[in-house]
Amino acid sequence: MAVNKVNRLKGTQDIMPDEACLWQEIEDIARDTALTYGYRLIRTPIIEETALFARSSGEESDIVKKQIYSFPDQGGRDICLRPEATASVCRAYIENHIDKAEGFVKLFYSGPMFRSERPQAGRYRQFHQIGVEAIGSYSVYLDAEVIMLLDDMLKRFGVFGHVFHINSLGCAKDKSAIKARIRQALKPSLNSLCPDCRRRYDTNILRVLDCKAPACRDIIADIKLGNTLCRECEQGFSTLQRLLQNACIEYAVDDRLVRGLDYYTGIVFEVTSSALGAQDALAAGGRYDNLLSDLAGPRIGATGFALGLERIIQAIKDKDALKTRGSEALKVFVISLGGAAREKCFYILSVLRKKGIACDMDYESRSFKAQMRHANKVNAGFVVIVGDEELAGGECILKDMKDSSQRRIPFDGLAGEFNSVKMRTKRNA
Repeated sequence: MAVNKVNRLKGTQDIMPDEACLWQEIEDIARDTALTYGYRLIRTPIIEETALFARSSGEESDIVKKQIYSFPDQGGRDICLRPEATASVCRAYIENHIDKAEGFVKLFYSGPMFRSERPQAGRYRQFHQIGVEAIGSYSVYLDAEVIMLLDDMLKRFGVFGHVFHINSLGCAKDKSAIKARIRQALKPSLNSLCPDCRRRYDTNILRVLDCKAPACRDIIADIKLGNTLCRECEQGFSTLQRLLQNACIEYAVDDRLVRGLDYYTGIVFEVTSSALGAQDALAAGGRYDNLLSDLAGPRIGATGFALGLERIIQAIKDKDALKTRGSEALKVFVISLGGAAREKCFYILSVLRKKGIACDMDYESRSFKAQMRHANKVNAGFVVIVGDEELAGGECILKDMKDSSQRRIPFDGLAGEFNSVKMRTKRNA
């Protein structure tokens, strides 16, 4: 009977080892940058109750209506694969009573998210995000901090030439005024909008501004929003701009930037890069001061952002440099010449690994030349060679692959030799 081949699901991807080291380096840089700003790691489940996102994103949002992976489990509960992490972090904040234990917290996360949308360049059904959430403060300085953190993170990744687009939706009254102004401006052209935007007109009017349909884009371009902010919100937005200017962060004010999820309030932002083509968004975020109370939690301010890992990788120009930076500074390949030497080489691996030295050996009984070719292939910095003569003398040959020099080292001196090399490497870094 023929066996049918099983392929990965459409809209997903396999991250193979050569590419995975780049992903790992990006995640490491993100973690180190977040820690520098005082953010701590949080991990939330990949599956959640669907109601969490219906309440946070809005029943009529595109995420809930068209994109969410939702299904009943064996217990009859309506669960889903998380489409984003902000709601999950807020749920964890409330459920674990962080407001009573700490109040103000700064958190960061990374991991897979899921949306059932048509796959295209840079957009997958399983995608990966890195994000931060600062919960428990209304301060505009915190809005500036998360933007500065994101800018710092992008530059450490090797992404340059990006631009921040910023806007303020203001307070609840201001946001209502924006919605009313958009609804009034669109009413004469309602029948010319796409079917989705005709639905959004009644259920989620701000999403019309994000529509990519050409006819809708032409209509939206004629809308004049003007200033709808109250005095307090206008002062906060002006303060943010001064803080960004002082930090030398390039930005542009965009009064059509509204963010599609219902929970956004106040200052919102998006980062774009010309390196991505039409789908140019690298990251986005903003303030969501009402979300925790909407989820039956405390009424406190919060802000954050999420960036797409796949988009970041597209935007990095020198990926090889980042891969090299993320690789081990010291790699050792141990070559055995003959069966008796193989057991000694295996023992050498165990000793070096316990000292934190990255090393490997041949497991296929290949020739000396083949083993040397493999050492070059894996970019080994040093090769340890053990044959019958070395076994008898209680020593090995240590070859420096950079300058091809070699010398004999006693077996019990190998670990100390490599530790010395590691120390010299750190001093020269």
